[in-house]
Amino acid sequence: MKIECNLQKKIISGEALSEEEYQRLGEIIKEVLTFMAREKIIPSPQNYERWFKIFCYTKERRLNLSKAELIDLYIETFQSKGDETLEQPAELVERIAEEIYQEVQSLIRGATRHGEEISQGGSRLEEIAKGITNEDIQRILSRIMNEVKGLKNINRRFIKKLEQQTKEIERLRDELRKVKEEANIDALTGLRNRRSFERTLQEFFRDFKKFGYPFSLIMMDLDNFKEVNDTYGHLVGDRVLKDVGNILRNYLRAKDIPARTGGEEFAIILPGVKKEEAIMVAERLRKVISKHRVKVDSTDVKVTASFGVSEISDSTEEPEDILREADKNLYQAKRTGKDKVVG
Repeated sequence: MKIECNLQKKIISGEALSEEEYQRLGEIIKEVLTFMAREKIIPSPQNYERWFKIFCYTKERRLNLSKAELIDLYIETFQSKGDETLEQPAELVERIAEEIYQEVQSLIRGATRHGEEISQGGSRLEEIAKGITNEDIQRILSRIMNEVKGLKNINRRFIKKLEQQTKEIERLRDELRKVKEEANIDALTGLRNRRSFERTLQEFFRDFKKFGYPFSLIMMDLDNFKEVNDTYGHLVGDRVLKDVGNILRNYLRAKDIPARTGGEEFAIILPGVKKEEAIMVAERLRKVISKHRVKVDSTDVKVTASFGVSEISDSTEEPEDILREADKNLYQAKRTGKDKVVG
């Protein structure tokens, strides 16, 4: 099924929007963000774009669809077509929100200047009126000044309305940022999640192929973690995972990228680092984790971790290659005694 959104087409073509269209656009963006947050839809640029088109289409045709009907329309429109349905640029919703914000700011500046000009004109009329004795002329000037005051009031109300719209747009932008952050973060450890890690690895791979920027990868797995959960319970296991997340944050550089990629599995991208240095980083982390204790009543729970290290090279054909090498080294560390680094 092919659906059309005239407002979206108008924006992409660069045509100017009327005040009514800007208002409708803001309403659609708000509905899309609210729906995606409520239904826990991953806020990727592709999803934003597709759901924006769905809501724009239904709004233009005054369709009052239920959640189930909206999802059915989405599936019918996009699911069978794959990526071929991406007709518009990525991150369309973010761009639209930014354009609306900038346009409203421009309107506020223009309205403010207009208000100042009206005030200046009114002041000049009052000065002129003081020097005129003819009653007819004075009455005419009085009516003009009343009209000027009316214009000032209208302009003031217009500015107030624009400022309210600005606050609403800012709230929507903050909500969008929050939803995007939540979709990229592992809720337990506060590190990046697997999806965010894989996307970042793709970006680093492209940068290496294009610009030659090197990086290394550490794969890390907590040893015998199932025993911790079985012996002390999952709440203690969660505390261990949180502590490991804090260790990675505290002992890595600000530009390093740690992520939780599975239950007790972690991965770290080290930008600009060769394998030899990455092995030293992993060894330092291994020692810190092995010395760390989680206190449970009168018992100290300790865990160890095994590490596999790899480095991107000219022979790396795809991001999965560097992952496979690190994973192979991690398996070697596990197989040969655990609590060690193999690179």
